[in-house]
Amino acid sequence: MRKIVLAAVAAASVFSAPAYAEVFDGPFIGAQISRDAYELKTERTDIGGADLSLDGVSANGIGGGIYVGYDYALSDRAFFGVEANFNLSSASASAKLDDGTDSISGKVRARESFGASARLGYMVSDSTALYARGGWQSTKFKLRAFDGVDSYGSKDTQDALVYGAGLETRLGAQTSIRVEYLIEDFGSAGLNKDLGANGIRVDNNKLSLGISWRY
Repeated sequence: MRKIVLAAVAAASVFSAPAYAEVFDGPFIGAQISRDAYELKTERTDIGGADLSLDGVSANGIGGGIYVGYDYALSDRAFFGVEANFNLSSASASAKLDDGTDSISGKVRARESFGASARLGYMVSDSTALYARGGWQSTKFKLRAFDGVDSYGSKDTQDALVYGAGLETRLGAQTSIRVEYLIEDFGSAGLNKDLGANGIRVDNNKLSLGISWRY
């Protein structure tokens, strides 16, 4: 009877112990879906000699992509990771300039993007980590404009500084899910040059949900 009791206690201690209680470490691949929210920030700009307010103009859409990376354990709680990604987006925005004589309308769409980043994280529980991320993202944009007579089109690639934070939690020994909020700051120099506009800044506020597999 004593052996049976001791065996039962040992089994109970095993099953009550936290599962997968180790820091994130090693290679991983994943897939994600995101909500892209591009926002133009300016009080006033000048396009073709006409003043135009663009505050509040936004381009929203759904995106998705894949990523691959590697985490390095720094301690039993802290880790550092590097990651590369490729994404597609459906975000688009339309605007119209009408000075009473001439009218110009245009549409900008975000297309494919790729980038690289690093993250620094800390295990806040046996299976969940909080982390900060920083890196770089390159996105291709497609512009179409119509002046009432002719239609114009162009494509251009813009680089962005990426920063934000996320939370990742294990679902099993090799699977985890994560939620991230990132800001892609495209600045203003490239768009000013390509659109002939002054004072435009563009940010993408991205909220994403990803699932990772570790091997």
